[in-house]
Amino acid sequence: MLPIKLRSARMFGSGNSALEDVFVLAKPIDFSKWIPIFPLPNGVLMPKAILPLHVFEHRYRVMTRDALAGSKLIAMGLLKPGYEANYHRLDTAVYPEVCVGRILREEQLADGRFNLLLQGAARARIEAENAELEYRRGRLECMLPIPASPETECAIRRELRQLLSNPPLVQLATKANWLELLSCPEFSLSDILDVLASTALPSSQDKQRFLAEPCVVGRASCICKVLHAIGSQMPQCAPQKRPRSWPPKIYTN
Repeated sequence: MLPIKLRSARMFGSGNSALEDVFVLAKPIDFSKWIPIFPLPNGVLMPKAILPLHVFEHRYRVMTRDALAGSKLIAMGLLKPGYEANYHRLDTAVYPEVCVGRILREEQLADGRFNLLLQGAARARIEAENAELEYRRGRLECMLPIPASPETECAIRRELRQLLSNPPLVQLATKANWLELLSCPEFSLSDILDVLASTALPSSQDKQRFLAEPCVVGRASCICKVLHAIGSQMPQCAPQKRPRSWPPKIYTN
């Protein structure tokens, strides 16, 4: 059996504020140490996004206990197609680009399983792996974002706000807290794009390609195209008819 996501993640927790729990990530990551790698066939974590996980395989229970006792870091990786025959091996092929996440909340069940909320902290690339334990560990290299120029960033932010503040996307953007995200001063443009990608991109392969792209301008182009595509598929709102008054007006001669 495969470790699977519990459900679709709601961005930024479930409290009254859409930005609840985001700022616990302001902790440095020591990339000189081995970091656990948790490969999934269909789950891609993005920086700043939150991924709910149900951990039940023995080796990943061990991994979770070790992470909780230490840095609380777990790198999420995506298994390459054809993984099924070798799923239980430690050398099953994964894409080299991963997202290092930090355990935000945990719940250990009576039988040893875990429910986790894992929040993405940084892009990274696997440089080496260690198979000494029951689970995979990697020596990772941080993939820093390649920023846009100030002028280009302003233009991208304007386009995003224009797309999300007007029909046909405004209702979806409001429900998904995308507009609140745009107004958060603590979020860089790279952060905003990553969180949008975590919910807007349709497949794990699309998300993996996005994760592998450090260039902010390239990611912005991808997200704007996806938002335009989503908007084109949404039904256009027809003008509302005024309700007929009742009782009807009585005409006299």
